[in-house]
Amino acid sequence: MHIMLDELLEGLRRHPGLTRKAVVGLWASRFFSKEEWTAGGVGADAGAVPVPGGYLLVSAEGIFPELLADPGFAGLCAVTVAVNDIYAVGGRPLGIVAVVFAGDIDADDRERFLDGFEDGLAHYGIQMLGGHTSPEAGLPSISVAAVGYATALIRGPSPRPGDRLLLVCDLEGTAHLDLFAWDAVTGHPPERTRTMLEVLPRLAEEGVRVVCRDISNPGILGTCAMMLEPFAAGARVDLDAVPVPPGVTLDWWLAAHPSFGFILAAPPEVATCAREAFAAAGASCTEVGETTPGTMITVTLGDERADFMDVAGWPVTGLGRGR
Repeated sequence: MHIMLDELLEGLRRHPGLTRKAVVGLWASRFFSKEEWTAGGVGADAGAVPVPGGYLLVSAEGIFPELLADPGFAGLCAVTVAVNDIYAVGGRPLGIVAVVFAGDIDADDRERFLDGFEDGLAHYGIQMLGGHTSPEAGLPSISVAAVGYATALIRGPSPRPGDRLLLVCDLEGTAHLDLFAWDAVTGHPPERTRTMLEVLPRLAEEGVRVVCRDISNPGILGTCAMMLEPFAAGARVDLDAVPVPPGVTLDWWLAAHPSFGFILAAPPEVATCAREAFAAAGASCTEVGETTPGTMITVTLGDERADFMDVAGWPVTGLGRGR
């Protein structure tokens, strides 16, 4: 089936996973320092506090209420999203805390959620450290925070025109089509996922110049925009180069939230090293474009070319230099 590029991009711009990010700047901009963006400051995937010998890392995520339609998967996601934020800045997770407003969740769904949560903890080899639980009636609401440690951070300076855009993901998984979620954890041994993730702290420790963002609810292009927004940088993305898992379509995959997925921007020589490191770890790492002057993200598909988003004129979060 032929996909019209303009129609595809318009659908992605309207995707709730992207549009809901617009409130970030309203809440976080007063705490935002552009100089700290790549050092784990407000707006990065995880915050970083210097401590002797390295950095203490903290990340926090809320669980979409829609996810609780599948409580077991929601429990797994609660761990996955927080852990990925720690790895995205070059750290390794140590444990998780949770804040639960139990609402009207029934006992069966609660146990299924906890089963998924426990499976996630075991998969990543981390502990549940504590949290807060409250019994108020209504819709349940669950948030998690992960703590981690890094000896060095992924903290590359602003991307330069010509830096390569790398899409890192695990193409072996299961699609939760209605939730726009790709599960590459269930059914796989923990060592597989941990080996792939370990590439990121190794890149940090080697001191390479790379910018990284984990692929979250805005999807691949939306996450690319979030990564470039604070630097007021543009990009060209070739959708023909994007690997798509079997059984799903390109438009779904571009909007999906994978359990293992990252966007990196790196100079050509670093990009080559990163591709080799991820490939050796069993992950898919594909060059899908490059950074460009200006603030426009332009997309190509076949013979078509169209603008997806100007990160200064229509930012995702409102935390960028163009605001």
